[in-house]
Amino acid sequence: MLYRFAWVLMWVTFRIYFRRIDVLGVEKIEPSKPSILIANHPASFLDAMVLAVFLKRDVHFYVRSDIFRHPLVLKILTGLHMIPIYSREHGMQHVGKNHMTFQRGKELLMRGDLLLIFPEGFSRRSKKMEPIKKGAARVALQTAFEDVGMPHLSIQSIALHYSFHGFRSDLLIHIGEKMDLERYRASFADLPSKAINELTSDMAVLFERNILHVNEEYKTQTAEEVLVFLYNECLQHKYNFFFQARALCAKLDAQDKVEFDLYTRQVTRYKELLALQKINDRALSSNPIHPVQLISNLFLTVELYLIGKLFWFIPGKLVKWVADKTVTRIDFYTSVTTGILAFVSLIWWVSLSAIAIFNGWDLLSVIFISAPLIAYITMQWEYDFIDLKAYYNLKRLKKHCPEVSREIAELRCMLLY
Repeated sequence: MLYRFAWVLMWVTFRIYFRRIDVLGVEKIEPSKPSILIANHPASFLDAMVLAVFLKRDVHFYVRSDIFRHPLVLKILTGLHMIPIYSREHGMQHVGKNHMTFQRGKELLMRGDLLLIFPEGFSRRSKKMEPIKKGAARVALQTAFEDVGMPHLSIQSIALHYSFHGFRSDLLIHIGEKMDLERYRASFADLPSKAINELTSDMAVLFERNILHVNEEYKTQTAEEVLVFLYNECLQHKYNFFFQARALCAKLDAQDKVEFDLYTRQVTRYKELLALQKINDRALSSNPIHPVQLISNLFLTVELYLIGKLFWFIPGKLVKWVADKTVTRIDFYTSVTTGILAFVSLIWWVSLSAIAIFNGWDLLSVIFISAPLIAYITMQWEYDFIDLKAYYNLKRLKKHCPEVSREIAELRCMLLY
């Protein structure tokens, strides 16, 4: 019951929070077959939440144990399909409890469920791939080949990509390749520890092929900035983005320090020109902007936009203030903000709707009950307005300063290809 309620609440929250959500390859996850999901971990609790919402199946997942200390919190998080996992950082005396953690994962898989594991461990913003931990391999092989066993169990790779950590970012979930476990049967029967090491090594290769990463941590910020431009370019061909993004990351990896510094300066120059001319990267992409359609949409929804700004002004400001004051790590920002947004908005929405209904304010009741939809329209209205302004600013620039327009276009092409 709690999981279903949270699912609906977070589905609405994510649709408002993210500008665009693309889930590619979801058909690879079979409707009733158990599987271990391995994914990169760039945004703390948010990663598990978006997968639980958008994979169309219930997902159970391991979470750092230190948040389970209070009995009430333990009960709530367990109801949300979270399972505590213990590490040395939380005290060596607790590490032995992971036997129960892995046993619980095995039970869920035997039941036919999905088990999500972040094999790199803790979340991190860096796009540098970290060493794979052995927990996923241990759970997989013990489930597949101990006792009755499930020899047809598979490991499914998933890539999570956020265009940036903040409001109205873009989210891509790419379901990649999977790995069957049958080939490890003999090795596990002979020497389990050797089989676990072999599978962990093979998982690292699978993981490397199916996530977006760079080899040096200092290249992360530049990679994220350029991937935003590439995402805008691929809006009409979203299946191409992941493979082009992999190629772009490989291009950055191939650059030495001098080449990368030059590339970074070109990114900075491109962003400065966009800001100076008051245009955005979406206006320069090959995806056409239809000004007549945008103007019509803006005109037809302007009243709903104003209602939405008025209704959501207080909770919006409160959410931003709390997130800005409490978050110290950027990879936690989106997780904390979406959680606070869901909680505050729910209380605000239910309270005002109840007041309107109780007092018989029929029109206000309809408006309040429709507030989540109005919030979505409000966010979309603002971004359509920004795109429309950028379109006309670019059109004016091409007419009056064609040399600047050409420089911007050439810089963009050089960065992406």
